[in-house]
Formats: sequence, C-alpha cells, structure tokens
Amino acid sequence: MLRLEILREAGPELVEIARRYWTPKVDGGWAEPVAAIGSVWKITADLEKVCTAYLLSTECSACEAPLSVANRSGAVALGGHDLRRSAARRSMGGAECSACAREREAEREREHHEALERERKAERVRRGALTKFLERGGFVEPPSRPERRVIGLTDSENEDPLGVRAACLLYVLIRHARTGRALPASSDTSALPYGWMYPAAVESVLLRRLFERGWILVDPSAVTANFDFDEDERIRSFAACAVPLRLATSPDTTLEDLIAVLLSHSARSHMEGIVEEIREMEVFDLYLYLNRLLSTEYRYPWVSEAKRVELYGHLKRGLEHFSYGQMVCLCWRAVDTAASWKERKGLAAAHASSASVTTLGGKIDYALEHPASSLPEYSTPRSHPEPPGLSAGRDLLGYLEILREQQRGCPLHDRHLPCAFCLGTLYGGGEEADLIREHFAELGSEAVSSRPDLATKRELYVGW
Repeated sequence: MLRLEILREAGPELVEIARRYWTPKVDGGWAEPVAAIGSVWKITADLEKVCTAYLLSTECSACEAPLSVANRSGAVALGGHDLRRSAARRSMGGAECSACAREREAEREREHHEALERERKAERVRRGALTKFLERGGFVEPPSRPERRVIGLTDSENEDPLGVRAACLLYVLIRHARTGRALPASSDTSALPYGWMYPAAVESVLLRRLFERGWILVDPSAVTANFDFDEDERIRSFAACAVPLRLATSPDTTLEDLIAVLLSHSARSHMEGIVEEIREMEVFDLYLYLNRLLSTEYRYPWVSEAKRVELYGHLKRGLEHFSYGQMVCLCWRAVDTAASWKERKGLAAAHASSASVTTLGGKIDYALEHPASSLPEYSTPRSHPEPPGLSAGRDLLGYLEILREQQRGCPLHDRHLPCAFCLGTLYGGGEEADLIREHFAELGSEAVSSRPDLATKRELYVGW
C-alpha cells in the first residue's frame, strides 16, 4: 500500500520515526498517533527532508506512476481511509504526480506564449490594414468635392427625410470639429449621454451615409477593436457609431458644400424638413427635461415605459401650438402639480411620475381653451444635457434663411452677374442651375471683365 524511499544520509533515529509515522493499520487508519511519536510539526519537517512516501494503489493520471504524498493527511485525501483508492483518469480530473504537473504547467505556459505571439502578429497585420484604410479614406477612394455635391445626401425622393436628417447631423459634426478634436463615437455615453440628436434618428445609418458620400472619415485615433476583420485580417466592416470620426475636409469647406447641396434644389422642402427635425429634437429634449426634473429635484423615478408613448404624444401636440420655452413651463408645472398631489395623498413616488404625464395633457388642454391667459417661457437649467443637434439645427435653419434672402436679392434677377452663391449651386445642379448657367453664358465677355476671378471657371460653368 505504501512505499518509502529514505535517503542514505538519514540516521537510524529518523529511519525509525519514518517507519512508525507511515505504518498503517490493517483495517485502515494509522498504527500510532503522531503525538505518540513526537511533535507534529517537527516530525513532518524532518521527514520531508529525507523521506518520500508513495501510494502504490493510487497512480498518476498521466504517467500511471505511484503518487507521492507529504504527510498522512495527503495520503488519506488521495488513497482513502485504507489507502487503497485508485485515482481517477486525467480526463476526469484525476491527480497528477509533481513531475507531470510541472510538465503540464510548462505546456500551458508554452501554449499561452504561442497564442500571445500569434495575437501580436495578427494585431500587427490588422494595424497595417487599418493604416491603409485610413490613408485611403475608406474601403474605396472617397468622392471628390464636386462629386459629393452632385450625389448629395439622398438616394431618391422617398428618402428626403433621411437626407435632411443626415444634413442636420453633419452640421452638428461641423460645429464640433471647429474645436479641433476628433468627433466622438455616438455610442460613447461619457461624451454623448444621449447621442447627437435623438434616438429615433438612428445615427448609425446617418453616419454610414455620410461616410459613404465622402463627408466624414474615420479618425486616426480609431483602434483595431472597432473593426471587424476577415480570416485574412482585412477590414470587412465597422460600426459607424462606434468609431471616432473626422470631417473629410475643413469645417468651412464642408459647410460650404453642405449649404450648396441644401439650397441648390428643393431648398424649401429641405428647410421644411429641418424644421421637422428640430421639432423631433425638441420633443426628445422636453422628454429628458421632464424625466430629469422628476429624478433630480424630487427623487422620483422616470416615467414608465407604459406612459412614454402618451408623454411623447402630449409633447408633440403641445409644440404644435406653443413655443419650446412655453412647453418647458408646462412641463415644470405638470411635475410640480403631480408632486403636490402625491404628497397630499401619501402615494408612492411612481404614482407622481405617472401623474405628471396626465397632468401635462390637462395643462395643455387648459392653455388651448384659455388663450387669453399668458403662458410664460422658461429655460432649461444649465445642467440640463440638451442634445447637441438641437442648437445646431436651429443655427443651420437660421443660416439657411439668411442665405435664401441673399439668393432672392441676387443681381441675376436684374440680369446682372450672378452672385458667388448662385454660381456655387452649379456643383449640385437642380432646378436653378440651368437658369444660372444660361445667364452666365449670355453675359459673355462682360462676365469676365466684371469678375476676372471667374475667368478660368467660365468654361466649366458654361459647358456643364
């Protein structure tokens, strides 16, 4: 059952102690208690230096050699009370001898280092592919400025809302790019807690469209983890909302091209679409304001999912009749009234959150039925996280209105040389481009003498 290996230099006294310590009883257990032999810790320490015990019935699950044990407790744990138990196989988690265990650990270390080396090599290849991707500007060479003006932001008339939405997002990116920093990923909740615009905008689709049309590029700060690679470590795809971005051209140049696309044709429908996008962002911003008012000022929960659709309906209906500032006032009054009702009735906080939605609808109805009552305009607090697209959309709309006024006052209508803005619309074509091209051709040499800076472009404009 047991085999002892004792070194030659062990004295007779240690040999006798080893014999007494490791002698088992026939029916299990040990012939003598350790206390009868000597000090437990001293005996164990002394025997480990000169003696090794092997369990003959308990073999290594790898090499099938008898397992060594350091003390009686280890022997009972492996061989059982009578030291006759066989070890399980390696596949079943059986015990291994120290030599096999060391070899197995060394093998694991080798495999780990080999895996790390393979990963390092693959990462170098991926970084090389990413570098080429960034230098090229994408999967293919991005469109040039004239091409992206012609392509625009929509694919067909049925996608006009998506094109206007992409234009609003692009203007937000232009404003942010003026800070000189990379455009953060829209999924980065630390930089953009609620995205650039509003949830229903599906910013990933918009960013993908802007990337494909040559308006934005992936920023060099992007890492390989943001990309999906094929088995040959070539970039297969990436999530546009998960990578840092940058403008393909300078902010001023990008804005110039964006304005040309929006005003070269269907300008009125584009501006109407921007108004709708602003309305959607105002609804979302008011939704955030009301919920944050509940949570920060009153420590109430946000409006439940069951009441969210109703809340959105009230906010949209209210903005059809009242200004944004007046709706902020109505939201504040609704939450305050619901909180007072909750305290009077002694109800739970969730009841107040739900009641604020119903109360808001009632206050909108009352304000519509009593138009003589003045409704003040409130502002959201400075701590309120307004979506970046809201102020940007308002600025873009105001800028377009100014340019439209300038366009209406263009000397083209008085049969003089067109203004530079009208000439810029030729890049995008459209319903006004033919008229401008015609007039420029009629002016002939007069155009060159009046605007020498356009002399080199005359052939392009006339022969478009």
